[in-house]
Parts: sequence; structure tokens; C-alpha cells
Amino acid sequence: MNIDKFSSKIGHLTADSRGKTCRFDGMKRSLMALLFGLVLQSGARSATLEEIIGNPQLWPLEVTVTATTKAGVVVNGQVSGAMLIGAGKKLTVMGVAADGVTGKLGGATVRVALDKTDLLQRANGQPGGIPVTAAPANKPAAAAEKSAPVAANGKPTEIQRQLLGKLVKLENGTLQPFDLRKLDGVKYYGLMFSAGWCEPCRDFAPRLLEGYRNLRAQYPEFELVLVSNDHSSAEMLAYMREEKMPWPAIKYSELDNVGRIMRLAGPGIPCLVLVDGDGKVLAHSFKGREYLGPDSVLEATERVLRKNH
Repeated sequence: MNIDKFSSKIGHLTADSRGKTCRFDGMKRSLMALLFGLVLQSGARSATLEEIIGNPQLWPLEVTVTATTKAGVVVNGQVSGAMLIGAGKKLTVMGVAADGVTGKLGGATVRVALDKTDLLQRANGQPGGIPVTAAPANKPAAAAEKSAPVAANGKPTEIQRQLLGKLVKLENGTLQPFDLRKLDGVKYYGLMFSAGWCEPCRDFAPRLLEGYRNLRAQYPEFELVLVSNDHSSAEMLAYMREEKMPWPAIKYSELDNVGRIMRLAGPGIPCLVLVDGDGKVLAHSFKGREYLGPDSVLEATERVLRKNH
């Protein structure tokens, strides 16, 4: 099999019979049982199987591939090919099962054998299998948060921490770093999972733009963030240009580093999700597998903002 040719097709557009949403390869989440036991540090409470299945927050945000390995390429929930992944590559965890860790690697969804990752170490709060370079002694990690916006209690919210240093905005036709101080006072976020290759996304774009402008004019405590499902940073830029998006976007190269946000995505796009600063979902385009659509979330957003303004 020509792996490069196969991999280029990951994320290929397929529309449902009603044409309301784009189903994209690899975004179905695995909530299958975790069939192996976690070895915890002495004195720590062991998470039960039910807790792990019922609460994805117990999964590590990401794992590191510890040795070069042949991984399965997952399409529509099934392994349909293979690709070679080098040691040190990081996967954003989407699911864990006896047959491996399923996660995002760039634009692809892959499944890697458990013993080829540092899942157990990370689950136990231990250092991963591939060492990372320590920060210089004269630049403590806490310094990176000095420019982070803060909530009323003086601390950045969970969503702000996730977005810190990862946002860009379209300015004069190019993507420039977004000043996170502009998120001061923002309490509600619309996470827009979308892509330029998705026709329903483009159909929704004019309504989204109108709704966004109306909401921002009345409720400055709201902001919208694009979470791209495009195949490259160039495609994301072209999409933002064509739709003249005035809201910030997660930098394409950082999409693998916002695991908590990526887990909020539905099985298709366009998918709009309204969350508060702590990441609590207040409205979603999907109710289970039922597609309610992003327009329903726009309406819910206005109700929430009006009630709490």
C-alpha cells in the first residue's frame, strides 16, 4: 500500500443523506472498555473501570510513542491501513482499549499498541517514556502565564489556560498571534469545529458571521474560536480569508496540544459548542448521535447570554 497516498485521504469529506453535516474520518470517539489494570503510585486511589469509561477526563491528554512502530490508520472507527510512526511522536488521546490507544496525529487518527506508548506512566502521574527538554532555569514555566487573561477571582479559567499562546487571528490577510488580554472578561466561548472542504460549513458561515457580530455587540463576555478540521495550515488560512472570519482560531500546529477542547467535538461538522470558562458544555450541535445543528447552539447562546448578562 502507498501509505503517503492513503494518508492524504484522511479527513476526506462525506456528507450525510440530508446534507446537514460533514462526517470526517477519524473523529468518532472510542468509549470502549479499558481492559487493563492501572498500576498506581503507592497510596494513591485506584480508578475503577466504570470511572475511566464514564469520565474521559481520567484519560491523559496525550501519550508519547516510545519506539518506532507500525500504527493502524483509523477511518470511520475501523483500522483501514497502516503508517510508520517514529519514537517521540505525541498523540492526542481519543480513546483507550485493549487493542491500543486511539489518537490524533496531525490530520490522521491512528491506533498504537499500548506497549509502544507511555500511557501507563502518564496515567500514574509518572514521567513519560521519552524525556523532554527542561525549561531553562532562568525562565520558569509560571512566567508564561503572566500575560494570560484572568477571571474575576484573579486566576485564568481552564479554557484560557488551554488557549494560552495557541491563538491566531486574521489581520491584513495573514494570521497573526492573538493578544490573549482581549479575553479579559470573557466568560463564554463558542468552539466552532469547521473546515473549508465541508460544504455545510460554508453554508452555515454567513449565519454564523451575522450571529457572532450581533452577540459580540451586546455581550462582550462572549467569544468565538475556530477549531479547524482543514487538512493543512494553508487550507485553514484560505478558509478564514474566504469567509472573512473576525474571530480568533487555534493555531493549526497547536491542534494536537488542546486535547480537552478536541474531546468536545462531535462526530461531524459544522459543530458549534458553547462552553463556560471552566469548559462545561452549555449547548452542543449533537445530542448523542442526533444532529441538532449549529443554528440551535446560536439560539441557545443568545438565551444563555441574555439570562446571565
